[in-house]
Amino acid sequence: MLENLQGKRIAVVGLGVNNKKLAEYLTINNVAYDVIDGWKDPDELIGRLDHYNLIFRTPGLPLLSNAVQEAQKKGVEISSQTKLFFQLCPATIIGVTGTKGKGTTSSLIAKILETAGKKVWLGGNIGRDPFEFLDSVKFNDYVVLELSSFQLQDLHLSPHIAIVLNITSDHLNHHQSVEEYITAKSSIIAFQSEKDFAILHENLPKWFKDLGGSRKIFFEGKDVADYPTKLLGPHNLENISAAAACAKLLGIEEPIIRRAVAEFEPLPHRLNKVKEINGVSFIDDGYSTNIDPTIAAIDAINAPLILIVGGFDKGLDFGALGEKIKSAKNLKGLVVIGAVTDKILNAAKGFVGKILTGAKNMQEILTQARSLAVSGDTILFSPATSSFDMFKNETERAEQFVKEISK
Repeated sequence: MLENLQGKRIAVVGLGVNNKKLAEYLTINNVAYDVIDGWKDPDELIGRLDHYNLIFRTPGLPLLSNAVQEAQKKGVEISSQTKLFFQLCPATIIGVTGTKGKGTTSSLIAKILETAGKKVWLGGNIGRDPFEFLDSVKFNDYVVLELSSFQLQDLHLSPHIAIVLNITSDHLNHHQSVEEYITAKSSIIAFQSEKDFAILHENLPKWFKDLGGSRKIFFEGKDVADYPTKLLGPHNLENISAAAACAKLLGIEEPIIRRAVAEFEPLPHRLNKVKEINGVSFIDDGYSTNIDPTIAAIDAINAPLILIVGGFDKGLDFGALGEKIKSAKNLKGLVVIGAVTDKILNAAKGFVGKILTGAKNMQEILTQARSLAVSGDTILFSPATSSFDMFKNETERAEQFVKEISK
């Protein structure tokens, strides 16, 4: 495959996290390329891509942007780090996508396989960059990839085992509609054959479930309800069920699966208890950048609850979250932050608990939350949207939450 790149005019478009290791890999393998980086608006790239034979698009550059579409019309082949990895990887690939739960499910599959004595490589948006370990992967290994809609959108290959968790609206500041977002993820099963397997959430659209030629397996949380686990909430039972179904397909016996699940630690910033101070528990769910995981987080906690919620406006509809806030009997207080404050307040109109707003940094956010809490309460940090209005990204936001508690 790499020899097919020789002599072509190639551009690596965007040299962020997703393309940096790809560029290093191309350099090591003597594949010449240009780097195009530093634009602020995708329209700045119109005309700059048209004279290449092949471009590797960063996931942050929308496939449907004018620049990419114009280049494609002029015969430029549009590829990506993910697509090239699929073409080069000698091992069995297990791909995991969904709106939320991808990281937990991917990591749990890797944990189960390792417990069973398999050689596993975990990559994608979690674990290592796939091009860091590509040259070390052997035919009998397993590669588990967490795959986002941005990575799947123009992929014309599907993994041997595809896991699709529940899909709800997200990234509507990047995708043009919910339908386009769901369609972007469909590549994970669309190109599967009868030799492949798709492990699917029952709530996916019928047209999605009918794609590809693979054998379809549907998972439910109740199938693993008796599994011992450190993961909180019924939504995590779905993640466990999907991971267990994958392991069983690979011939791993249930006692090994149960042991791996019991030992598995919650990932950072995904509904994990940070500390208890003066009887008040602090739970970090900082990677909840969407409505559904925050609703799931509320459902996962039975104690009296103070919810810290809000952030950047990425076009989400907070109606369902507002209904959950009003109906959750244990929810006694809200700390609403960021650019979506008014949207959340409107959605939660009628909530009978206390509401505080206007905090400008994490110290002020936690001061407000603590003022609403007494011993026996839980403070849940589950923002339900992105972070870019007040913080660099969701990782910085969550780390500040943990750091502030630990002072």
